[in-house]
Amino acid sequence: MKNKSEIFISSTVDFHNIYGAVETANELGAGLEISRFGKLKEIEDNFDETLNLYKDAIKNLEHGLTLHGFFSNLCIPSKDPLIKEASIKRYYQSFEIAAELGAKTVVFHTCFNNLLMQQKYRDGFFLSMLEFFKEFIPHFENEGIVATIENVHEPDCELIRNIIAAINSPYLKATIDIGHCNIHSKIPVEQWIKNYGIMLHHMHFHNNFKNEDAHSSLKNGSLDIKPILETLKQMQLCPQITFEIFNREALFESVEYFKEVYKEVFGEDF
Repeated sequence: MKNKSEIFISSTVDFHNIYGAVETANELGAGLEISRFGKLKEIEDNFDETLNLYKDAIKNLEHGLTLHGFFSNLCIPSKDPLIKEASIKRYYQSFEIAAELGAKTVVFHTCFNNLLMQQKYRDGFFLSMLEFFKEFIPHFENEGIVATIENVHEPDCELIRNIIAAINSPYLKATIDIGHCNIHSKIPVEQWIKNYGIMLHHMHFHNNFKNEDAHSSLKNGSLDIKPILETLKQMQLCPQITFEIFNREALFESVEYFKEVYKEVFGEDF
């Protein structure tokens, strides 16, 4: 590959302390992914104040910025009009935050429920998400911001890939969360990468033992990152990589380990 992936850390490593998260990112020579924008219970009353606080904090950020969009309890395809309205509002607020802060990537969840096995639910979910993104993505196109869709409970990439393909915009891409793949998918991460190909823009790195979404160190889980990096090399892909690890010691261990494996795979320092 001609270029290296940009690396970021999740702001949740210093929960709700954006200044501390910026300091940690700078210490690691990484960018920052704002994973939690303020406290949800205060967003309605303090949205503008929180936005100004984050603007002040990131003035000291030495590298790039990405944003994780709101996701808690949201459901764009909900049949309940109040839930749907609140979900759409939070998605648009996520766009507003990214535009105001200068983030060039925003990560969204589908909030798909894989336990509902009815084909009618799955078809309706896809059509509803498609209808929404047709109206949503032009805002990203106008601002030059890339929206990505991350797998959480999805057992494979079909739903997300079909949405991206149908929208057909360079400003809608995919995020692969390798920890979520390990829990909810029988398909190895390497195959997810191959199935997305050039749709892949962003990745979340963390580990677990398939029993809970632990967001553990890359050295503490059943995932092996070497074949993942080998697949990225084979496919000539260099997505952004966020270490979505919420413990500071585990984060530093993971970044160091990532660099070791990267050198083994690519034959050069990261």
